[in-house]
Amino acid sequence: MLIHGSDRNSDSVQQNHPAGKTSDHNEEPCKPPVREHESIFGRRVVSVRDGGLQSRNTRRILTYRGSMALFRDPVPVRREKTLSAAEIVDPTQSPASDRRRIFQILGPFVGVLLVIAAITGISLHNYQTTRRGAIALSNDLLRSQQRYVTQEVSDYLAPASVGAMIARDMFRDPLTNATPATFMLYGRSILAHAPQVDSFYIANDQGQFWMITRHGKDGFEQTHFQTDDGKQVYHHVYTDRDGNITGEAADPADGYNVVLRPWFAKAIKHQNDPGRQLHWTDPYAFVSTHQFIITASLAYDGHDGHKSVFAINVSLNQLTSFLNKLQVGRSGQAVIVNMHGQIIAGHNMAPGQDSKTFDPGNVFLDPKTQPVFTQALNRYRIEGPGTGAVRAHGKNYVTIASELPFVHRQWVLLLNAPESDFADFAQTARRQNIGFSLLIVMLASVLAFALVAQGRHVERLRKRIFQGREQIRAENASLLEIASTPDLFDPAHEAPILTEALTARTSARRASLWRLLPDGDRLLCEDAFDPSRDVHSTGIEISRRENGKLFEALDEGHTLSIADASQDERTQNFQRVIMRAVGASTLLFQPVRNAHRTVGAIVLEDPGQVETMEHIIAIVGSVVALRFAKPFDAAADGTSGFAVPAEKYETRFGEGFLLEPSPTAGEPIAAGFYPQVPVMVISFVDPYAPDRDSITRAMTVIRTLSLEIQKIARDSGLFSVQVVSNRLVLVGGCSQTPDPSAAVRLADAAVSIREACLSSLAAADLDPVFRIGMDVGSVMASELGEAPSVFNIWGDALNGAELLTGSAPDAGTIQVSEQAYLILREHFLFRARGMFYLPNSGITRSFVLAGRR
Repeated sequence: MLIHGSDRNSDSVQQNHPAGKTSDHNEEPCKPPVREHESIFGRRVVSVRDGGLQSRNTRRILTYRGSMALFRDPVPVRREKTLSAAEIVDPTQSPASDRRRIFQILGPFVGVLLVIAAITGISLHNYQTTRRGAIALSNDLLRSQQRYVTQEVSDYLAPASVGAMIARDMFRDPLTNATPATFMLYGRSILAHAPQVDSFYIANDQGQFWMITRHGKDGFEQTHFQTDDGKQVYHHVYTDRDGNITGEAADPADGYNVVLRPWFAKAIKHQNDPGRQLHWTDPYAFVSTHQFIITASLAYDGHDGHKSVFAINVSLNQLTSFLNKLQVGRSGQAVIVNMHGQIIAGHNMAPGQDSKTFDPGNVFLDPKTQPVFTQALNRYRIEGPGTGAVRAHGKNYVTIASELPFVHRQWVLLLNAPESDFADFAQTARRQNIGFSLLIVMLASVLAFALVAQGRHVERLRKRIFQGREQIRAENASLLEIASTPDLFDPAHEAPILTEALTARTSARRASLWRLLPDGDRLLCEDAFDPSRDVHSTGIEISRRENGKLFEALDEGHTLSIADASQDERTQNFQRVIMRAVGASTLLFQPVRNAHRTVGAIVLEDPGQVETMEHIIAIVGSVVALRFAKPFDAAADGTSGFAVPAEKYETRFGEGFLLEPSPTAGEPIAAGFYPQVPVMVISFVDPYAPDRDSITRAMTVIRTLSLEIQKIARDSGLFSVQVVSNRLVLVGGCSQTPDPSAAVRLADAAVSIREACLSSLAAADLDPVFRIGMDVGSVMASELGEAPSVFNIWGDALNGAELLTGSAPDAGTIQVSEQAYLILREHFLFRARGMFYLPNSGITRSFVLAGRR
């Protein structure tokens, strides 16, 4: 809130109409001459030589006791259009450096991505190539297995075809009830050496039927169909392997007619068919042995002219066992089916079936439990024999289907194996490749990050070097401009370049220079610069009483760097009174010392470039130390300071009412004209509160302020204090003889009242809402009314004070007239405000009272 003082770089100048002009005339005021120049920091500094006070309203009419003054803002100085941040082009920024920085960051990562892409492409290519090779290899393996199984099946069924042909040439003798010894010998021999053969039949068209099959472990059973005592029976003769009879038995055979059996009838039918002389029956279950049987039969003519049929029964159980033991890959399967999906032999033909009730002739492929064989058979029905690939149960399978034409025209051999059985090494190789690839990618990524980090490190070093050079160049420019400032070390001359250099080099929100007054209990702001508003301010004063901890750090010469000044007990009050107005929170407080004594302080609010501000603070601190040391030296010689004159008046209170609630003290003052009376007006903004609690808090603050002002007025020996609505009218003295000490007392009270108001409002978390105006001039004074009488003044001094209060530039500012300045300049610090039009008097100057000397 460092705003109490003149705005040196004001962009607008106030002009007032001459007396007697009203707002209806709408006359343009005279434009004061304005001089502009550019500083090295790029700011436009406007110096007004013939300006006026700035008004916050476009047009405002103030009427006080019959006097009227018109204020109007002048035409503002034309300024160039401000560019946005996006429109500003830094000519020092090279596009090549941007490309280099982008390449430093993206280059290594692009390289890693290319490595990943290359490894991924190579891995996919290798995997696909390996997989195709594995599938081709599996197809070749399955074809080899198919040929092997076909050969095995052919060999398995070979005794039927070969044996039938041999039997046709051996058994042409007529069949009778006598045992055919040759047939029995032949049967025992084949059954002993061919385990897949289950039994032999021989029959003729006269109903003769003979059979031989195994019995027990090493024995045989010879069965003959015959008629005994008019009954048809099966006569069984049991022999050992040498043909010796070991027992006999008979079973009923009523209604049996061999001529009607399918194996007999079909063989007779195709006897003369060259391609079908050997007839194969469909598989069927042999009840007595629980075997799954297929019968091959061959018809021929006997020597007696009758037709005979030789048949050999082959058990498919042995073929199923062979296919179950067949190794197709690691977990492949084989099965023989017919075109209807009936299983002839194969893998797990009857899993979990009851051997007593299981019917091997009624087993078909199940699409739910055997989807691979089902899909392979469907493909065979459509495309014919060959290899294929199917997917089931989440796996890929390789299949092959081929027909068995020399065995049975409708039999199909199906083989399948999971693709992983043959391509597992490819999967393993792929996983290994992925592992190695990930390792390479990790190493490449680490290298990329290292390159990026190194590149960024080099870029930071380069940028730091560049910033160092720019900082040195900027500090040299600042130092040159500081050194070229006239009367730099003379405290009587302003040096705004110091705070401008601080804000430019530190990017602070605001920079200010504070001078320690000779009494050691007060800090006076000599200059505060706000770069966002391009405004210099001065005049605020803080005391040791409210900022004891901060003054202790100042006395000890300790630098304070506080991130949140509102939370530190040393700077809490300073933050509320000074920093809160601009929204600053970070504080750098640097004491300034000269000859082992503290003479002031440098304050930076929200500095942005902490690492680069040490040098510029040292430079400015050296200059400020020399500037601030002179008042101390003068004070030591006894050539400065002032004493408030001892003559005091009894302060008059309570005369703000026409009807006084209590009798007034003292004698009535003589009515008349008083040529030189110091008058001060304090104006408060009308309070507004949205709720009862806020009103209660505001009234508490008002009560506190009234007590403070009453005490200060009494201690300062003022003549009177009068309350008029939201204004206070303070009179320093009222005598026919001019009294300069009355103006001094009034100004001293103004500084104390300003400090008290700022402290009370800050403690209540309220913004400053007051302005102060002071003038010295002629007034009319008189006691009005009687019992009670009311003291009242009016005239030029009061009118001037009212106008100065209303046109004060900022809250908390004390603005005085030129007449008051001439009386007080030896005792107080002032800053020129500009030109001011005073009704009935003409153009005059106004000043901002900064503080005591």
